[in-house]
Amino acid sequence: MSEAAAEFGCGWAAICKASGKEELIPMEYRRIFAIGDMHGHFSRLLSVFHKIDFDPAQDLLILLGDYIDRGQENLRCLRWAMEMSEKPNVVALRGNHEEMMLAYYLLGGTEAGIWLPNGGLYTKREMDAWLARDAHALEKALTFIQERPLYHQLFVHGKEYIFCHAGLKPGVPLAEQQEEDLLWIREEFYNGYTGTAEVIVGHTPTEYVMAGRNRPIVLKNHITLLDTGSFLPNGRISCLDVLQGTFYQSEADV
Repeated sequence: MSEAAAEFGCGWAAICKASGKEELIPMEYRRIFAIGDMHGHFSRLLSVFHKIDFDPAQDLLILLGDYIDRGQENLRCLRWAMEMSEKPNVVALRGNHEEMMLAYYLLGGTEAGIWLPNGGLYTKREMDAWLARDAHALEKALTFIQERPLYHQLFVHGKEYIFCHAGLKPGVPLAEQQEEDLLWIREEFYNGYTGTAEVIVGHTPTEYVMAGRNRPIVLKNHITLLDTGSFLPNGRISCLDVLQGTFYQSEADV
């Protein structure tokens, strides 16, 4: 993949993985944004989104997953992601909480059993209410989740960027990464990653990494942690301007 990207020289390219196929697509953006975990806090989401003045005709927006659970506006966040994903230049990834929801309704297994006690109860209540109004609501939501990619790979002027919810298994090529690691990995990735690609992830609230921290963390080994604890009392939803290396955050009082 890297050799193919080099053909574009100083240009841009993205690896798009869908339906078992990968394509190298030349493109150019004015700005590239990534938004971290939302966890059902729609007001905080709008607070940060309105700050970036996103233009789908010129910018790229990547959502890192975990739209649902733990908040009071879970389906508003999920439906916003669904609507945004229909726009050009918006990539909505799957998070582990969407994976747990999918397992609960369709697949069963361990992830199904842990969804409700991990914030899923709030989402299920909202889903029950939505189903009462729209018999196809659950089908719409689950289809959206099933169609979410697990990562997005981008080359900008020869530099590689990888976006995923949780992280990468160290030493494993991107195309061979397992779903469980892309959605669930933590310390093994933070401590063991030695790649040269910049990896932008959510999943672990920065306050759990550094006490009291509600801002993104940039690690020395090319990892950016963008989950700033939206559901925590002092938490925020954060957005990274990837090319500028600057951050936007939701307001404290929303």
